[in-house]
Amino acid sequence: MSGRFKPAANTYVRPVLGWWKTNPFYLWYMLREATAIFVVIYALVLLLGLICLAMGEGAYNGWRAALATPVSLVFHLILLLLVGYHSYTWFKVMPKTTPHIPIEPKVIVQTGCAVTAALSVLIVAVLWGVTR
Repeated sequence: MSGRFKPAANTYVRPVLGWWKTNPFYLWYMLREATAIFVVIYALVLLLGLICLAMGEGAYNGWRAALATPVSLVFHLILLLLVGYHSYTWFKVMPKTTPHIPIEPKVIVQTGCAVTAALSVLIVAVLWGVTR
């Protein structure tokens, strides 16, 4: 009876932690997935600003003053880099998920990044002009 439940001699046991560190593809994949956390954090910062706006002018001005601190500026610079990387990786995935189209995948990625950058600059310029 005891031999019936004996494990096979060459049973594969998958490592539980750190398996993604051994393959560069998985390492970059996990980094892309981790950047989603920072996208959520930035969404929460913006949601807090909206809540402060609903609470009144004093709360909103306090939120804006908090965003003007050096710590917040560094935090936003890091968020900008991480969200930029997150967006870039999604543009890289896009050609793999679309039906076959006669365009090089590299062109799709470059066009997506260029349009995103141009729209971002345009939106910032418009908002900068509105607030001045």
